[in-house]
Amino acid sequence: MIRRTPDTRRRALVTAAALSPLAGFPVVGMAADAPASSLKVEDFFRNPVLSGARLSPDGKYVAGTRVTNGRSNIVVVDVATRKAKIITNFSDGDAGGLGWVNNKRLIFTVTDRQRGGGDQVGAAGLFAINADATNFVTLAERAFMSEGTKLLPPGAALHSLVLENGEYTDDVRAIAYSYQAKGKSSSSLYRVNTLTGRFSLLTLGAPGDAQKWLVDGKGAVRCCVTYRDETFDIHYRDAADGPWTKVYTYRDDDSLNSVQPEAIASDGRLYVTAYAGNDTAGLYMFDPKTGKVDPAPVFAAKGYDIDANLRFNKTREALLGIEYEAIKPGTYWLDEQYAALQTVVDKALPDTVNFLQVAGTGDERIALIASTSDRDPGRYYLYQVKDDKFQGLGATRPWIKVAEMRPTTFFRYAARDGMQIPAQLTLPAGDGKPPLVVLHYGGPWVRPIHMQWDPVVQFLASRGYAVFMPAPRASTGFGDKLFRAGWRQWGLAMQDDVTDGVKQLIEQGKVDPKRICIAGASYGGYLTMMGLVKEPELFRCGVNWVGVTDPNFMFSVTWTDFNRYGGPDTGRRRLIGDPEKDAEQFRRTSPLQRAAEIKQPVLMAYGAQDVRVPMINGVKMRDALRSHNKNVEWVVYDDEGHGWRKEANNVDFWSRVERFLAANMT
Repeated sequence: MIRRTPDTRRRALVTAAALSPLAGFPVVGMAADAPASSLKVEDFFRNPVLSGARLSPDGKYVAGTRVTNGRSNIVVVDVATRKAKIITNFSDGDAGGLGWVNNKRLIFTVTDRQRGGGDQVGAAGLFAINADATNFVTLAERAFMSEGTKLLPPGAALHSLVLENGEYTDDVRAIAYSYQAKGKSSSSLYRVNTLTGRFSLLTLGAPGDAQKWLVDGKGAVRCCVTYRDETFDIHYRDAADGPWTKVYTYRDDDSLNSVQPEAIASDGRLYVTAYAGNDTAGLYMFDPKTGKVDPAPVFAAKGYDIDANLRFNKTREALLGIEYEAIKPGTYWLDEQYAALQTVVDKALPDTVNFLQVAGTGDERIALIASTSDRDPGRYYLYQVKDDKFQGLGATRPWIKVAEMRPTTFFRYAARDGMQIPAQLTLPAGDGKPPLVVLHYGGPWVRPIHMQWDPVVQFLASRGYAVFMPAPRASTGFGDKLFRAGWRQWGLAMQDDVTDGVKQLIEQGKVDPKRICIAGASYGGYLTMMGLVKEPELFRCGVNWVGVTDPNFMFSVTWTDFNRYGGPDTGRRRLIGDPEKDAEQFRRTSPLQRAAEIKQPVLMAYGAQDVRVPMINGVKMRDALRSHNKNVEWVVYDDEGHGWRKEANNVDFWSRVERFLAANMT
């Protein structure tokens, strides 16, 4: 086998031919007479019964979380015998994310799925247990504790597993983890013994205000990113006990010159996400000695910003592959054996995106496969290389009937000024022009659309609605040009991008022009309310949950987490505008101040404990509407924060949405 090290690897550029967007709007290939869904509302929003499966380093066990007696507990499957054993027994919580410390020991967090997002008790905690259910140890409490505790500080989270000499052993392994203190924006790293709970600080003497840390293959902290006064600094050192040196600096508004460290290569260089003179970000090599980024990428995808998850061999001497997202997620393997294995798996499972975890060597290799798609919420398989044999481990949501789910298609369309806007469309079963729901989850400075199974999209499609999800300017993930074009454009060009997409769908005869509803959360809630103001003839109704209703609130409401750490709000002024200098623009783009213009039916829902978009946004909007609009439905979930975490609340809310749409889209 030829092992491709950072010096001998092939450089990859996924071209437009390999991942080309469709020209214009899509023609969905699934048969129009596919069966409508027979699922109930609760079926779409039930928590998965199996999730987070991880293959042990030696390939002998698979661990994951499985629902037993209403709670998620850790299950361990013996690969040879296929016998499964539940090794935890939580009755007041649910096992969360987990990882293997070594071949016999696991580390995991605990959450509570029966509480709303605003009613979680403290942090997730950090715990360890052996695969045979012995030696359970609490490493960090779930609830916040006073100073001086013998446990790790509250809020601890797994950062990385540390190997000794690049090898997993049956001895207890130390791990490094990241801790973000309550009320602070900086973090520290510790090493902890998972049997004794003893820990030591790894970042003593490191630069302050650290936002990110990188640990090399031997567990040495070698790189950190700090932020202060709107400036990011990258600090680096050659060895675990070496001095820290600032090797790169950029301002937070200079994304084209940004360098985001991702990992440390075996030769001391850094894998970084950077633009390197392009509109979209790719994965590059960065030399801390020269402060320069290589001109050619390790990997890039034309038209998409790469937010890569790097896959190394266990000694971290060689980069094996890169998990990325373009139109849909995927893995680009530099290692030839992994690439060949991916080809075999994809041929056997052609309708899903298949992510591999591989253990063992030669013919004894075994792969754990996590498969998912826009129509399939996910399932796990084991593949034995020697026998060329697949065996199913289970589905995350076995009650979902894949044949009844609807395909989602990615495309781009031209806004009125020519800007290319990424979007996704999901059409319901049947012929004719279906009613349309325009959906946006929020941000706006995030990638808002992903090619994955989405319970909201599939639920709406099952009820006969087409679902249009645009990524208007200011969205990230599709290049710097699209992102910058959205600066100071709330309610203006950002809003017009959505309108333009809907009108083109109408012109192409894909949806019913008289039955269109706009819906969204957070910024998507703002988009909804502003859409009702600007396009009263286009949108018949709106659904706003946890939405911003006045851009002024982004500056004046001081109890949001936007203002939690204090400091200048220059970034928000750059992205949204200045509430004083742009007072007239803020008035024109405020759904609250233009509430009298909203005549359409509105459903609004908020979380009482939301610290991202506090309830004042909803209460003020509700009161302003009710003075003239009698079709305002209002609901508050007392135990929720910024969105719905509790299963019962999700079922209640989407049942309300179903009734609301049925009443207003006929």
